[in-house]
Amino acid sequence: MLHSRLKAALAISAICTMALLGGCATTEQVERAQATADQALSTAQTAQSQAQQAQQTAQAATAASQQAQNAADAAQAAAARAAAAPPQDAAVARAGERGA
Repeated sequence: MLHSRLKAALAISAICTMALLGGCATTEQVERAQATADQALSTAQTAQSQAQQAQQTAQAATAASQQAQNAADAAQAAAARAAAAPPQDAAVARAGERGA
């Protein structure tokens, strides 16, 4: 009776061990998973770097846009001042040029 119980316990133990080992990854599978994880990390780092570069480019474009807007505003203000100024008489303008 003890012998049959021992056999049953060994059989159950062997089945459990095989089941556990069947669920474990081989060294090759672990290495493949690590290589995939390493590649994913590398890809993520590259994407992060590209995103930072894109952010810097966007900031430079914003600064250039603001400068262009400021120049356009200044030109518009100058045009408005010129349009609001009374027209000069051609004779008066020539006299002023001659120093008369």
